[in-house]
Amino acid sequence: MVSFILYMVFIISYFLHLPARFPGLGEMRFDFILMGMILLSTIFVGIDILRKQEKLKTMKFFLLLIAYIIVTIPLVEWPGSVIRHGLENYSKVGMFFLFTISIVDTEKKLRIFMFIFLVCQIFRVVEPAYLHITTGYWGDLAYSHKDGSLISLNRLSGSPSDVVNPNQLAWVIVSIIPFMYYLAWQGNKTLKFVFLSVLPVLIYALMLTGSRSGLLSLFAVIIAIIILSEKKVMNIAIWAVIALPVFLIISTYLSADLRERYMSLFDPTVAGRDTAMGRLEGVKKDLATIFNKPLVGHGLGTSREVSANFLRGKAQITHNLYVETLQEIGLIGFVIFMQFIRTLFNSLTEAKKKLTEGMASSDSFLIRLILSIQAWVIMDLFYSLSCFGLSSWEWYLFGGVATVCLMLAKEYVNEAESVQYPGVGHAVLSQSNGKAI
Repeated sequence: MVSFILYMVFIISYFLHLPARFPGLGEMRFDFILMGMILLSTIFVGIDILRKQEKLKTMKFFLLLIAYIIVTIPLVEWPGSVIRHGLENYSKVGMFFLFTISIVDTEKKLRIFMFIFLVCQIFRVVEPAYLHITTGYWGDLAYSHKDGSLISLNRLSGSPSDVVNPNQLAWVIVSIIPFMYYLAWQGNKTLKFVFLSVLPVLIYALMLTGSRSGLLSLFAVIIAIIILSEKKVMNIAIWAVIALPVFLIISTYLSADLRERYMSLFDPTVAGRDTAMGRLEGVKKDLATIFNKPLVGHGLGTSREVSANFLRGKAQITHNLYVETLQEIGLIGFVIFMQFIRTLFNSLTEAKKKLTEGMASSDSFLIRLILSIQAWVIMDLFYSLSCFGLSSWEWYLFGGVATVCLMLAKEYVNEAESVQYPGVGHAVLSQSNGKAI
C-alpha cells in the first residue's frame, strides 16, 4: 500500500508540476526522489508481478523496445545525445508503464488511480481558463501572414507553472473527454452532473487555444465513441444534444481572430492558412531526413538535432509522431513501437471480450474504462499526425492501464469459473476483495 500511495503522490507531482510551483521541491529533485522510493518499495513485489506478465504482449514489446534502444546506441548518429538526454527522459515516461502494472493490481486501486489522474488533467485545464477569465491570461502567441503583413494571435496555453503550449493543452482537453464521457456521463446522477459541469469549461478552453488539430481531434474522439458504441444512433443524439449547443454558444463569444484561425482549415483566404500549409510542408521535409539513418535512426531524443543539422538550422522537434519515431529509432524501432500500440489496443479488446463472456454488466467500471481508452487510442493516432509522442508519457501510462485491465479481466474469469450459483447455470463474477464491477 505504501508503494501505491507514493505512486499517487508522484502522479500529482508530475502532472501538476509541484517542483515548479514550490521551488524547494525542485531543488531537492522531488520527482526523482519519489521514483527512487517507489522503486525501492516495489522491487521485490514488482519483480514477481513482472515475471507473471512475461507472456503479456504489451510487456514483451515494451521491454523489446527498451532493449533495442540501448543495443543500438553505438549505431545511431548521436549516441552521446541519447545517453545524456534521450534515456533520462525516457526512463521517466517508461516508469509509468512499469509502476502501473506492478502497483495498480486491484480494481479499487485502479479506480483511485483514474480518479486522481483525471482530477489532475482537469485542473490543468481549469487553471489557465480561470486565469484567462480573471486576469486576461493567454500564455502564448501565434504568428501568421495576411495581405503581406505579419499578424499575431493570442492563444491559451497551460498555466505559468505548466509546460504545455496551446496545441498540447488542446490535446489534454480532448484526452479528458472520452474518460469523462464513459466514467462520468455513463455513471450515476452525480457523475452526470459533473460531466455536464465540466464539459463547457473544456470546450471553452479548447476554443481559446486556437488549436486546429485539437478541434479536429475533438471530432475524431466523438466519432471514435460512436464507432465503439453498440447504440450508435443514441450516442449521435447525445453528442448532438449536449456538445453541439455548447460548441455553438461558445463560438459566438470568440474573437474574430480566433474564429478566422479555425476557418483557415477550409478557407485559403484567411489569416492562419499559411501556418497550416507550412505544417504540411514541414512534415514532407522531415520525412526526407529518415534516409540518413533509415534502419536504426539518429538516436532517441534527437529529433531537435535532426532539425538543427539537416533542416531548419534551429532545434525544433518534429510535429509528427510517426516521422519522429522513424527519425529517432529508425524503421526497426518504428515497427516495434507500433506493435506496442497494437498490442495495447488488442489487450483492451481481449479484456472486454473476457468480461462480457464472463457475464459482466455492460455498464461496469472496467468495461467503461476499456472503452474510454480505446476511444483515446483512436483519437491519439489521428492527433499524432500533427504532434510528437515517442518520449511522451501517454502511450506508456495508458499501455500500463490497458495491461492492468487485461490482468483484472483474466482474474475475474478465473474466479467466475470457480464460483457457481445453484440454479443459475453459468458463472458469475465474484465481488470480493474490492474487485466488484
